[in-house]
Amino acid sequence: MIIYEPRQALEVDTPKGRGRVFLVTEYGSEIEKVFTVILYDGNIWEFTNSQITVTDNITMGRKKESDKGLGIKELMDN
Repeated sequence: MIIYEPRQALEVDTPKGRGRVFLVTEYGSEIEKVFTVILYDGNIWEFTNSQITVTDNITMGRKKESDKGLGIKELMDN
């Protein structure tokens, strides 16, 4: 088992709401990673890979599918 604490904040969307990854736990090659997330409402939950997604971040090149192809000006106006 390996427990990893990310150095930079990673904002994610979860079934319980938006939050930041606090820890990532790797139990082995045949088990999904478990992400411990501190939600913005103060609750702490654990989620697997399939349950969470990284939030949009235009600076890092992560955009919603519907936003792809729009320029910065159009994205900022929305």
